[in-house]
Amino acid sequence: MNKELLNENLNQILEGLKTAIDTANAELPAILEEIVRWGMFKYSAFSLISLVCLLLSVWTTIFFIKNHEEPDAIAGTVLISLFLLIPFTYNLFKLLFVFITPKLYIINYLKDLI
Repeated sequence: MNKELLNENLNQILEGLKTAIDTANAELPAILEEIVRWGMFKYSAFSLISLVCLLLSVWTTIFFIKNHEEPDAIAGTVLISLFLLIPFTYNLFKLLFVFITPKLYIINYLKDLI
């Protein structure tokens, strides 16, 4: 009697695993597409925010130069503009990475999860 109950439970578990594997295989393309879409959105948003900060910094630098402000203020805003160029460039390259090589992006994304 215990063997019959054990076999019945094992069969139910195996059927559940088969159903789960079939569902995962059916949903996998949609999941991978969502990962790529999220990466594009994320790096687009970061690039846009970086660009806005960079443009504000450049505008401030130009404003200080036109109003003949102190050289220290001009040097500071130029330095900030140069430092803001780093996150903009980084996010732009990441966006291009997702756009040009989505399969490689997915591999890197999954590698980071492990």
